[in-house]
Amino acid sequence: MLSCEKLEKQQLSPRGQLILDAAQKLFLKHGFDKTSLEMIITESGGSRRSIYNEFGNKQGLLMSVLHQQISLQTQTIASITTTKLGYQEALKEMCFRFVKGMVSDTLVSLFRLVIQVVPKLPEVGSLIYEKGPLKGMQPLTEYLMQLNDKKILAIDDPAYATQMLIEMVKGRLHLKVILLPNNKITDAEIHQHVDTAVDLFLKAYQVEN
Repeated sequence: MLSCEKLEKQQLSPRGQLILDAAQKLFLKHGFDKTSLEMIITESGGSRRSIYNEFGNKQGLLMSVLHQQISLQTQTIASITTTKLGYQEALKEMCFRFVKGMVSDTLVSLFRLVIQVVPKLPEVGSLIYEKGPLKGMQPLTEYLMQLNDKKILAIDDPAYATQMLIEMVKGRLHLKVILLPNNKITDAEIHQHVDTAVDLFLKAYQVEN
């Protein structure tokens, strides 16, 4: 199975990306146990050799699927041009994109998949714990460090503050989408929840005059 370090350095060939996309589609549709390498090969046009060369095995494929989604989430948040926004707006936009991703059909389905496989594949749980939401919000941690350095906010531990803000903004929305799958979360609902959470966060870390 691919380690976290190898996943960070992984460079896929065009064929490898096709295999990865096919694996994600089939994992989400049939589950991990019921998805065979033969099904993935049929869907992608790849081969066992190409799977073994790039991913090692089916478990390695699952790890790569999860890592790819974490990276996409990070890139989405990091793409925000904070210099063009006030810090309140920048924080709210970062958090909105984070929650939007967390309640998306793809990430919710992957979350359910992970819960199923972790008892048998604890390495998957380790990947999500070490490289999951907190890793995906690294751009937020770096931004909070900037705000602290500029004395806009008083944040002595940006990593901890990021963790607290993440829990505040995803809160009941993530729980709702997991437990009530037929109730779609609207952008307006996300904005309202995020705005309230960020405003409370800013009050807690405001600079005292």
